[in-house]
Amino acid sequence: MARGYNAAGDVLKVLADGTDINSIWDEFISTLDLANQKRSALVDLFTFQTTAKGETVLQTPGGTSDFEEASEYGVPKGARLEAGMLPMGYTFKWYDLATRFTWKYLADASANQVAAVHNGALEADNRLTFKAIMNRLFSNVNGVNEDGTTVYSLWNGTDGKAPPEHNGSTFPSTHSHYLTTGTAALAPADVEVLVDTVKHHGYGDGDGQTLVVLANPEEADVIAGFRSGSGAKFDFIASDDAPPYLTAETLVGSRPSGQFNGLKVLGQYGYALIVSNPLIPAGYVACLATGGSNSERNPIAFREHVQTSLQGLRIVKGKTPDYPLIDSYYNRGFGVGVRHRGAAAVLQVTTNASYTAPTF
Repeated sequence: MARGYNAAGDVLKVLADGTDINSIWDEFISTLDLANQKRSALVDLFTFQTTAKGETVLQTPGGTSDFEEASEYGVPKGARLEAGMLPMGYTFKWYDLATRFTWKYLADASANQVAAVHNGALEADNRLTFKAIMNRLFSNVNGVNEDGTTVYSLWNGTDGKAPPEHNGSTFPSTHSHYLTTGTAALAPADVEVLVDTVKHHGYGDGDGQTLVVLANPEEADVIAGFRSGSGAKFDFIASDDAPPYLTAETLVGSRPSGQFNGLKVLGQYGYALIVSNPLIPAGYVACLATGGSNSERNPIAFREHVQTSLQGLRIVKGKTPDYPLIDSYYNRGFGVGVRHRGAAAVLQVTTNASYTAPTF
């Protein structure tokens, strides 16, 4: 004969509104699958998914080898790209979040109340991955992963590493992709230098990549006012879904699309699309080259566990198999690292000469 207490949780099959608990569990699993298939547009567009702890990545598009004059009897030297290769490490950590559902709560809760907790966990996961990627992008300090492999920032000018030569341009070991305006206001020349800092390494320069400038609405509104003839090389051109306006000027070319891979585009300045997003800290502007969703040319690597069953956001059943929501919790394992050190650059609007990273 079995011994022990017969608790009310043993017979709890439905929520207060009659919804079957196991159907709620199945719905949660389905929504997790959808969320894992498509992260936020900002994260997805500038990352490359990997399960590797680190990779040796060519840090400039194209090759760095040269032809030589052919000999009648000899053979040519082999092409080598060693000068542009760099071992890039990626971090990895586990994170979790408990729901702490009890049988008493579930006995009185509606399906909407339980779903609200689930939706909060989805939002927390989205915020977690976004902050990790943005912290890696905006931080000019290198780190290490669990194997001791360096997890690099963009070119920072302080670690003794010099970017490889590209199209005849050479760069010193002090070359940095963390810039400052040196003034309290954002000027057209600042954005032009920011974009050129990415382009002169070969990224976003007619190679199938797109240059995107991310800015807080505060800085984006300033960029929207840039006009040639008043200190700017280019005119800011509003996207085709911008509010209507009157002008006596004639547009040469076409207006940029208001949407780019899920991002709402404010307009275009020079070679770069301008994306206004309040998630970017005020006082900072970033330029990134993207080859599209999950392109290996994207600047940031997003590392997940090598076992596919441990990838993405997971919800783990509680200790009682028949009542999975009770004591269930959410679990996520991932890490980040810069993959292409020259494929992005960051600008801080400050009178200081030295760059200070923001806090996300």
